[in-house]
Amino acid sequence: MKNLHDKNKVPLAIIVAAIIIAASILLSRRPPWASLSPDNENRQTSWQSPSKRINFTQAPENIGKVVCVTGKVDHVYTSDKGTVFINFCPDYKTCPFGAVIFDSSVSKFPNPQQYTGKNVEITGFITAYQGRAEIVLDSPDQIKIE
Repeated sequence: MKNLHDKNKVPLAIIVAAIIIAASILLSRRPPWASLSPDNENRQTSWQSPSKRINFTQAPENIGKVVCVTGKVDHVYTSDKGTVFINFCPDYKTCPFGAVIFDSSVSKFPNPQQYTGKNVEITGFITAYQGRAEIVLDSPDQIKIE
């Protein structure tokens, strides 16, 4: 029995090492919209050079791309958990696009309500969430009042 146990140690160790290496590779990948580390401050992040500028109604056709989305903000909503939603339509459920600031980044945005009623440019990587296009904002540089 001991001999069988000793024979299985090496393959098991190889499998465990492969899982650890694969997990570290996956976790080290940065999404295109993530800002660079402080030691690379002088380099541009990918959201600072969008491939094109579009109206918010065109966002669903541009999922998976880094773009500059323009439009007039209808309202800004802050959830009980502190997440901020920037909405371009009165009913966010039927709106083709929205932007979100998670509570972990809200402190970087001193007054999100200032965008209400303003024409803005939001730059970033468009993802799909619950059937609509959105950009996650983690830097105030991603949103500008026109």
